[in-house]
Amino acid sequence: MGLTFEHWMAACLQAEAKAVETEELLLVQRRAAEHGRWDLVYNLSLIAGLETSVLIDANGAIQIDWGSPGRVPLRPPVGMMAPFRLWVHTHPGFHAYWSSTDRNSLAVAQGILDRALVLGAPGVKESRNLVGEDSTKRIGVTGPLSSWTDQDIVTWDHWLEADNKIKIEVLV
Repeated sequence: MGLTFEHWMAACLQAEAKAVETEELLLVQRRAAEHGRWDLVYNLSLIAGLETSVLIDANGAIQIDWGSPGRVPLRPPVGMMAPFRLWVHTHPGFHAYWSSTDRNSLAVAQGILDRALVLGAPGVKESRNLVGEDSTKRIGVTGPLSSWTDQDIVTWDHWLEADNKIKIEVLV
C-alpha cells in the first residue's frame, strides 16, 4: 500500500483530533480505499467518531467526504464520471445497516451506482444494484430500492479471512 507505521500512527492521531481533512489522513484513507482495506477506513472513522464516505467513479477516481457523528452525505463532486462503481460509508461504533438516509441515497443513485457498502462495528453490509427478477433478498419490495440487494452482514474476522477486497483501478 505504500504506507509506513508512521503514516498510520499519524493518521490515527489526526483522526483522534478530528483533523480529518489533513493531507496525511486523507492519503492513508485514499490508499486504504485503493487497496480495498475497508477495515482501515472504518478504524479511522471509529477513532474520529465521525462518519466517512468513499465514492469511486467509473474511471476509478476516489472522492472522500467526512460528515458528522450521525450523517455523511452521498454527494459526487464535479468531474467524477457515472456510473459510480462503489459507495462506502461508515457507522462508527454502530451496527452496519441501511438507515433511512442511506436508503434515500440508494434510491436516488439507483441508476448510477453499482454497489454500496456500509461499515459498522460488527462488520460489512453490502448491497448490489441488480435489475431483474431473481430470488435475492432486496432492500425494498417496489420502487428504486427493489433493485438493491439486502445481504447479510459479514463480520470483520470473516471478511478479512475471505480476503473480500474490492479491486479497483485508480486514476493517477
